[in-house]
Amino acid sequence: MKHLKMVNENYLKHMFEAWLIAIVFFISGVIVFIHSVFPFIFQTTASTMVKNILARTNKRQGDHE
Repeated sequence: MKHLKMVNENYLKHMFEAWLIAIVFFISGVIVFIHSVFPFIFQTTASTMVKNILARTNKRQGDHE
């Protein structure tokens, strides 16, 4: 598959990375929900998690876009 070649991953590695991103987004969503009720906790946690995922995906894709 073209996409797997672009990110230089096999099917299982790509599936693991996708699951990791999905889990981080899910946890970030829970954290944002908690933060909405209690704004004094998790003030930057979710945004930091999303920034880390973005950096990870940008590194995997390199300059292919």
